[in-house]
Amino acid sequence: MPAVSEQLALEGSRTKPDLCAARFLLKPGRRYEEAVKLFAPYDAIKDADPSARAAGATLIKEGRATGPGRKTFVYVNNRLEGNALETIAAMLEQAQAD
Repeated sequence: MPAVSEQLALEGSRTKPDLCAARFLLKPGRRYEEAVKLFAPYDAIKDADPSARAAGATLIKEGRATGPGRKTFVYVNNRLEGNALETIAAMLEQAQAD
């Protein structure tokens, strides 16, 4: 599966203007088993993924710009960077700063 940033660049990637959802599971090229070993016990960011954070921030900004009728869901797995809650906070912070 390509990175979310690559998927966003595809023509027709946004098919429903009032709803958007994206899943950030693993860094492209990283195997699940490798991520489990690298990140457990999932208590801190251990390998930041700037591309994933930027893609998440883009989706959040687009959702805000579209207005209150737009629902945007960003699902993040602990195996993306090591701690999903901190990754989401970083995406929100980046969306606010841009």
